[in-house]
Amino acid sequence: MSDNEELQFKAYREDKRIPCRYGSKCYQKNPTHHEKYKHPPTKDAKNKNTTNYATLGKRRKKKDSKEASNNSPEKKMSKKNDDTKDESSHSPLSVVNDTIDEKNDNYYEIGDESTSLNCTEYVKTSNNQITILSLLKDAKINVENDETLQINAQKVISHLFLTEMPEDFFQFYEFCKSISDIDSFNALKNVNLQLIGPYDVFREKFLSFKVEDKEVLLRHWRYYYDPPEFQTIIKDNGKDGLHYGYWRDDASEKPVFVGKNKVNVNYLIEPVAENIFGAIDAHIGEKLKLTSPFDRLRLAQLHQKLRNFAKERKITLEKKTINMQAREMQVVARTFHKAGIVVPYNKKTQLGYRDLAVSNSELHKILKQIEHPPIPEARKTPMLKLEEVIRLTIIAADECDFGTVLELGHDLFSSGISYVQTKALNLLALAYNLLQKPQFLEIAQAHLKDRRKSLNLSVIQFS
Repeated sequence: MSDNEELQFKAYREDKRIPCRYGSKCYQKNPTHHEKYKHPPTKDAKNKNTTNYATLGKRRKKKDSKEASNNSPEKKMSKKNDDTKDESSHSPLSVVNDTIDEKNDNYYEIGDESTSLNCTEYVKTSNNQITILSLLKDAKINVENDETLQINAQKVISHLFLTEMPEDFFQFYEFCKSISDIDSFNALKNVNLQLIGPYDVFREKFLSFKVEDKEVLLRHWRYYYDPPEFQTIIKDNGKDGLHYGYWRDDASEKPVFVGKNKVNVNYLIEPVAENIFGAIDAHIGEKLKLTSPFDRLRLAQLHQKLRNFAKERKITLEKKTINMQAREMQVVARTFHKAGIVVPYNKKTQLGYRDLAVSNSELHKILKQIEHPPIPEARKTPMLKLEEVIRLTIIAADECDFGTVLELGHDLFSSGISYVQTKALNLLALAYNLLQKPQFLEIAQAHLKDRRKSLNLSVIQFS
């Protein structure tokens, strides 16, 4: 080994960044990735960028042929803009398209390539796991006695889950502790509910649990049909996969309502109340209607405790508050999941959103043909139809109707069809970049990297 190579490896060992799980095989070009992860030096490191672009081009070509859609929206837009290159070269869309190509296509290709890692490399990456406590200390978030206390829980959650919790989140935990201080997470077992997701930061062993990186926690209790705007906090232990979560139109703002979804039934997200207390009040009310006389007294007592706690702290139990009604007035598109999306929209100029090129029923039909074609070759025709819808949607984004891209991204995500999952992420990436919502993009990327149809979605196995 030459002196130069020895110095490079020494620098790599002393580098405090997290080792990239793909090592020298990683060809990510995103600066954010390289700021967070370190990569071992290679002999062809000087030529790495050139090699990566060439390899990426070959992989894209191979992937496009598999999907039978050589005319991608980006290529069609490129053809259309050849004659007007000078006019469009500085548009926001061209910058975002570059981001999508470099970040998301790489991400999916890496996901496919990970299956070819040899056993030695896999063991190596597994041994590089770090504790959640280390993640917090790296971010200079202090925790006392290795325990997450309510005084610093907000910072911990914000760093690990990229969202801030409203006051009712912490008040509801206090309520559950008042019922069962020993096992607050299962204090509502009489109505089949359990505290999950961000509530797990209050568990004793949470900080000592080891993870590969912070990204894994963005999938913690994220159900199959949960878009980035929806964050699960409570689950029902039934077979239909009922779960409650906060809905945010912006990750940096407070939730606008608590909604629910039954993942084993459909992808619909139903707004229930403005806060957790209102949502669980409705849940217990429904249980009381169906329960036997033997259990009714016990549920009624729990219901009264909830209402008394809320009344003492002046917490509203309304199901359709003024804030929720005001948000409904701002919804520009209902989307497949029916919760709707909100984006900046000027009614006078009608700038910010336009209808999709197809109706919901037409889009459903196209997606059904993609998911269940009579023969595999028949998938090509509906794919081309979808490509055309995507092309027109991207044109809308180029003309500042960002909500249109967000709507289609949500619709493709809600469909749950694997053949359009990459397209869903690309559209969501475009929308979140244009709308300046980087937290939602990071959540979407983490979720789609390992999206599971399961009722046990904890990334932390507590004893």
